[in-house]
Amino acid sequence: MRHASRGIALLLGAWMAMPGMAATLLVRDAVTGAPVDARVSFSPINAAKAIDVEVRVEQVGGVAREFRLAKGSWRIDVDADGYRPLRTRLAESPDALPVTLLLDPIHFPEKLSASVADSRRAADEGWIQGYVRRADTGEAIAGALLSDGSGTARSDSDGYFRLALGEVTMPKATLLQTWPLPEELTLRVEAAGFVPWQRSGLSRLRGMQTMLVALGGDVPSASHVELGARDRLSGEGVGSGDDGLPLPDEGAPAKAALLAPSLSPPATIRVGYADAACTTSCCTGSCTNVCDLSLETYVRRGLDNEWIASWDPQSLRAGSVAYRSYGASRTQSPINGSFDICSSACCQVNNATTHANTDAAVARTPGLMLSRSAGQIFAAEYSAENNAWDDPNDGLSCTNVDLSCGDGFVGSPSRDWPCLADSVAAGHGCFGHGRGLSQWGSHRWAIEMTTPQNWRWIVEHYYNDNANSTGAGSGLRTAVLTTPLSLSAIIADPAQAAAGASISLSAMAANSADAAHAHLLIGASLYEAGVGYIDDPVNDAALSLDPGTHPVARDFVVPSGTPAASYDVLYALWLDVDEDGLISSIDLPLAFISEPAAFEVLADAVFADGFEDSQP
Repeated sequence: MRHASRGIALLLGAWMAMPGMAATLLVRDAVTGAPVDARVSFSPINAAKAIDVEVRVEQVGGVAREFRLAKGSWRIDVDADGYRPLRTRLAESPDALPVTLLLDPIHFPEKLSASVADSRRAADEGWIQGYVRRADTGEAIAGALLSDGSGTARSDSDGYFRLALGEVTMPKATLLQTWPLPEELTLRVEAAGFVPWQRSGLSRLRGMQTMLVALGGDVPSASHVELGARDRLSGEGVGSGDDGLPLPDEGAPAKAALLAPSLSPPATIRVGYADAACTTSCCTGSCTNVCDLSLETYVRRGLDNEWIASWDPQSLRAGSVAYRSYGASRTQSPINGSFDICSSACCQVNNATTHANTDAAVARTPGLMLSRSAGQIFAAEYSAENNAWDDPNDGLSCTNVDLSCGDGFVGSPSRDWPCLADSVAAGHGCFGHGRGLSQWGSHRWAIEMTTPQNWRWIVEHYYNDNANSTGAGSGLRTAVLTTPLSLSAIIADPAQAAAGASISLSAMAANSADAAHAHLLIGASLYEAGVGYIDDPVNDAALSLDPGTHPVARDFVVPSGTPAASYDVLYALWLDVDEDGLISSIDLPLAFISEPAAFEVLADAVFADGFEDSQP
């Protein structure tokens, strides 16, 4: 590991003598848990000129480094070769905790991606893959023995393992069946020099699960993996107050609009954990470490902990929006000075496991959140079963304080969640607080036999009654989907052409999410008041938009017979919700721009010189 330059060392030494706060940092790979040699910069936020400096420290990796910073708020910028940069913040706090910075690799590790590809060729089988590492340093542990009670695997020199679960029988989910849960398993790990490790409560699922096993240090040797839709024994759901703390102020309701309002997601979220390896969940008061990670990685690490990864993809996609929105709302209203949100069922479960199914769901909705007022992220509450009827015989804990809506409805009117007709809930006993989205309801709507619903419909059903302006579309049930995308600088090339010509329409497209939007469609129209709208749906183009700002373009054929005139150019990006490659009302418009008089249709050249009057 390289050391900081002498000048920086002297500066840090001077700061050590100053009263202030200590910052203890580790940098790890967000996927494999490996230590990362990274470059870290500290910059004061809104500080006086007396400390208006930047400290750049080279190579903070597997060994914890402690820095003494002047009192105040600091911005931390982290970059490393082969990784996406991370920006986070550190605020003065009497309960400041050690921080682990998790960096996203630019390229997904080859061993992991190859195994996921292999798993798709055996649809009825399941696997668990991942890495075994030392909790304190992130060093790979080779030769560790992993077992689920029926099969075994050993970690290689990189700490990588792949454990085959064999053929997996999944429970058949129906609208009438209650709680068709996957079988559980216990994973045990033994390695020389370490106390045996085990995790119970893991789901035996088809496809590929990925996890990080951290041994030693402050990681408990045995624990139960929480699954929000199954394990909230108190019956509470997400949004029950985060360990008794108030939810963020939601402000006034937003008005439903055709175009999703723009709202940039936070780049980073600070999560409380009980270990430096970011593998052990905790309630707010018992968290001993902070893990800073990108928002999309946070959602990937958490969706399979709150939803059931074998559920229908449309349910999982709806869940990704709710999970992202709730977590992101805490960045605007942190639980305490050290972290934004905790990692257990006290807040929203998040740990170092993922599943290929939930990964795919998150990738369909990057950066999409909910909002009720401009600039404010909605704390999108949800619980396992929101039907407003408590079955006295099911043994489940119903904590809805207002069941006045009755069977076949969801809601908790006294908590400002009005009654909403929810036919798929009828006959299922309440398990949760009844507010926001019903997790089991989201799955039932996705598999409904006559009219299965897509994720957009499910989200808008529970959070705004599908834009209904009366009845259920009131109170807190008035949140709308937002967009991380925007458009600017339309150019028509050429700017003038005759009817029947093919032109190129380009623009600059910006994506403020920290993941690519890979399922977009570019729509375009010409408009003139005396003519109306002119479309070219055949050339609506598919688009994958990486984070940042990029030029985008599509062809447009001006229909024959289009009247000569000056036309406005309208340009839009749509999320292909129904995955048919065509723009329709089912799809979600995420960005729109128009440029007045940007293109001119020329008069027919045959008549432009007036020779038509001399024709015989």
